[in-house]
Amino acid sequence: MNNTERLMRLSDALGFEALDIVEVFELGHVEMSEEAVNKLLLGQNETPFEYETLEAFLNGLIVFNRGEQPLKPGQTERQPMIVEDPRSINNVMLKKLKIAFSLSSEDMLDLFKVVEISISKDKLSSLFRKEGHKSYKYCRDVYVIGFLKALGQRSKM
Repeated sequence: MNNTERLMRLSDALGFEALDIVEVFELGHVEMSEEAVNKLLLGQNETPFEYETLEAFLNGLIVFNRGEQPLKPGQTERQPMIVEDPRSINNVMLKKLKIAFSLSSEDMLDLFKVVEISISKDKLSSLFRKEGHKSYKYCRDVYVIGFLKALGQRSKM
């Protein structure tokens, strides 16, 4: 699954229109026109949709749902991007969705059950570990796809 597909699935799950996506990008400090978003959603973008851009969108989603957090004393800038390895984008996506929607691990396990994906609490925690940790596991597309599907069903309730 590429980043364009990830954005398309996420916008479908959340019921976002192009203008909502533009707003979330702005909150993530990325300029994106409505026309560019429409091209992205139709898979007609000329340039690759970079991992950093997707992560900025996810950061914007956190701000969109939870509000802007003030800088802590001594902090000069926002958290740097955490995608170091392109294979970790699914892990980062799940982590940031967990934060954006204020979900506990139990909430996430319940969402996975809704779409009949069996995942243990240990396996879930291994997906959230820091890359390089001995128990870190790369998140497969099936978990992200299932989670977004469950999130979409939850938002329609």
